[in-house]
Amino acid sequence: MGKLLWSPTEEQKSQSEINKFKQYVEKEHGLFFPSYQELWAWSTTELASFWKSIATYFNIKFHSGFTTIVESPADPTSFIGTKWFAGATLNYAEHVFRNTTEKRPALIFQSEQQVKREVSWTELESMVLKLQVYLKELGVQSGDRVAGVLINGIEAVALFLAVNSIGAVWSCCSPDFGEASIQDRFEQIEPKVLFANSSYYYNGRLFEKAESIKQLSLRLPSLLACVLIDDNIWEEILKKDLAQAELQFTAMPFDAPIWILYSSGTTGKPKAITHGVGGMLLEHMKALGLHQNVQDGDRFMWYSTTGWMMWNYALSALLMGNTLCIYDGATNYPDKLSLWKFAQESKVDHFGVGAAYLISCQDQDLKSLAYQPKTIGSTGSPLPPDVFEWLNLQFPKSQIVSLSGGTDVCSAFLSGCTLLDVYAGEIQCRTLGAKIEAFDEHGHHLYGEVGELVILAPMPCMPIYFWNDLANKKYFDSYFDKYSGVWSHGDWIKITAHDGIIMYGRSDATLNRGGVRIGTAEIYNVLNRTEGVLDSLVICVDHENGSSDMLLFVQLDNGLLNDALKGEIKRELRQQYSPRHVPDDIFQVSAIPYTLSGKKLELPIKKIFSGMAVEKAVSVDIMRNRESLLDFEAISKIWRRS
Repeated sequence: MGKLLWSPTEEQKSQSEINKFKQYVEKEHGLFFPSYQELWAWSTTELASFWKSIATYFNIKFHSGFTTIVESPADPTSFIGTKWFAGATLNYAEHVFRNTTEKRPALIFQSEQQVKREVSWTELESMVLKLQVYLKELGVQSGDRVAGVLINGIEAVALFLAVNSIGAVWSCCSPDFGEASIQDRFEQIEPKVLFANSSYYYNGRLFEKAESIKQLSLRLPSLLACVLIDDNIWEEILKKDLAQAELQFTAMPFDAPIWILYSSGTTGKPKAITHGVGGMLLEHMKALGLHQNVQDGDRFMWYSTTGWMMWNYALSALLMGNTLCIYDGATNYPDKLSLWKFAQESKVDHFGVGAAYLISCQDQDLKSLAYQPKTIGSTGSPLPPDVFEWLNLQFPKSQIVSLSGGTDVCSAFLSGCTLLDVYAGEIQCRTLGAKIEAFDEHGHHLYGEVGELVILAPMPCMPIYFWNDLANKKYFDSYFDKYSGVWSHGDWIKITAHDGIIMYGRSDATLNRGGVRIGTAEIYNVLNRTEGVLDSLVICVDHENGSSDMLLFVQLDNGLLNDALKGEIKRELRQQYSPRHVPDDIFQVSAIPYTLSGKKLELPIKKIFSGMAVEKAVSVDIMRNRESLLDFEAISKIWRRS
């Protein structure tokens, strides 16, 4: 068990949104839940009652009613085809603008090169109306796709809301994606309109994109228009005087597509993961409201690019009547305090970032900021116990909310709960409606042991389909080919005695040492605390004779890897975990390879060291630092000859 760091006060418990929901359900259904665990158990067995309660508690506006709440698919081997709220119609953007108020801004935005700007609800609504009119004039209709290559800025938010308001489907890439990477995504979905930034700043550098966007538009024959932000067309759109017009909302079926996200596309074309409007609306109100305790009037921020699902997740703070605070740029420019200062100055109540950034901030003294948000969120990779403890020292009054979920569900099904304690290295709970368990390889339940994260019941946030996936083959193969009728997510977890969850990394990157499976997170926990080591990556290479080699790669802050540091690393791994955690070889590299969304490329590196050519093992267009592969390619050739 991790160290107890934070406990909610009785007042925090009673005033929390999840407690209010619990009391609502108890009154409506004549039930009593003595603890969160009993509420969770009810929510995962009485699916229809639970999801109807979410809809009524959050006052979801249905333009037409539903006949049933959940209908199982004909094929019991998967959840594909599960029907939610049959007959219901609704609109996401309409739920955003019912929160319009002049008491607080809708958006607060800042970038590396721009001063902070506040956008009122009236200004946002006017902007969305003008974009809605432009899209309608082009002939964009419900079901059509509209794409963006955009920074995380005001324009991206307004464009999504305009697209959604007419029932069209949104899809976006960050401008730091490679040209081929963007094309691989958008050519699958055949967008009718493309919006893009002509340039952007990152880490103090200006990146021009106008020419590459022009070339991209020529390779997308479905386009009716390509609009660059800040060009003449964009200016004309926003100049229009529409004082007499009103924003209109097209009611769409509950399972109509809202947006298309993409898998990483590490070794092939990315899968186009399509989510439903109703599923996202209910799931995000549940996830933010109940599990992050986001309440009306709060200010919410999650640092993200538009190419990461956390952008879509953070956008839903607007559903909760929040001010959405947006920062675009590098997290460490001009220094590591930039994000924290923006959050402090913007009075952000809920501050969220990737775990890697929090790990990198441990050398900073944040107490001097005199900033205490309600919650500090982390996701993207497991947050090590020592970083939990460091955060708690810096922000003793803040609830640390570690999240885990994925692009697959565009949400977090492991998250926080203001009724529960926070322990170092643990996620507080399985979220309501998420019937998550840990399985062994034979499909048996595991408690207190490490196993495969599985979901035993459908959720409305699961994809409605993958775009152009005939007979749902890619969809089925992605989640249902391991255990029949059970969603296998690909993460390795342990459910603790008090129902917390410890993450051990991706199950497909698990290290197998003499038949014992080791999570990569355990290795990284030690390396993150090792002086002189900036970053690390570990793989296990299997051989035909049944043996394997564990290889550890380290990026140092300066100097060369020597026997003393190797000895220290091995000693710490042996003492803190076991002899099985000690690598067979340790190599120094100039950088650790990451995807654009901040994931370590463990599996492609394993493939390279197993003999696969680099160009087959990984698509460099999805990488943040493709030059980092050079060291790994060189080392693999030498290592394989030895």
